Amino acid sequence: MTTPNATNINVNGWSVVFNVPNTLCWIRIVLMFVSIRYFGQQKYLLFAIYHTVSGFLDSFDGILARSLNQKSLLGEYFEFILDKYAHFIMYACIGLLYQSYIVYFFFEIALELWTTMFDSHIRAISRTDKSWLHGPTFLSTTCSVSIYHSPNLRLLNWYGPDIFHTVLVLRYILINDNKKNLTRHIQRYISLDRVYLILKCILIFTGFFAILRTLITSCFLFDNLYRLGRGN
Repeated sequence: MTTPNATNINVNGWSVVFNVPNTLCWIRIVLMFVSIRYFGQQKYLLFAIYHTVSGFLDSFDGILARSLNQKSLLGEYFEFILDKYAHFIMYACIGLLYQSYIVYFFFEIALELWTTMFDSHIRAISRTDKSWLHGPTFLSTTCSVSIYHSPNLRLLNWYGPDIFHTVLVLRYILINDNKKNLTRHIQRYISLDRVYLILKCILIFTGFFAILRTLITSCFLFDNLYRLGRGN
């Protein structure tokens, strides 16, 4: 027989799992899996649309949680894990589309995985003295003065790489539009040469921030590895 307290715990738990911001996260999960399905069917435009919509919804779950006073530990977990999962999906898919650069995109997956697991590993260390984790090092100092922490360019550091990856998918779609349905539709409004020029400019601009984020994340990773080595 279930006690009243246990029942209340269950009810409260489910009410958090399906509150407004967390429900938005569940919708994001569904959209991600739908996007993967379309990628497997080589419907790359639908893949890009569903994946982009899922990423766009990421901007609202935190706003809803604060405005509705529905912040939760589960919401923080969703926010953390879904961002990583979305990146993994995009890196893997672009790597399969641009197989000449597959090593780079799968390195991105490994990089995010390593940096994500580092914090979990540190929390699992049983030592009480973790002073070796703190204090400046050459790598941490280099990272701290980088453009990555510039307040004026923070949005570009966050969203620039995501735009870069989405535009890469769109470029692939246009180049491999064998039936010419999409290109014919675009040519009604703008020439393809101008479209390719716009895409090229966007890729150069946002690609800079994508590569920069990779370099800075690598810098932080090696800094963490150095600190772990110093902790022996």
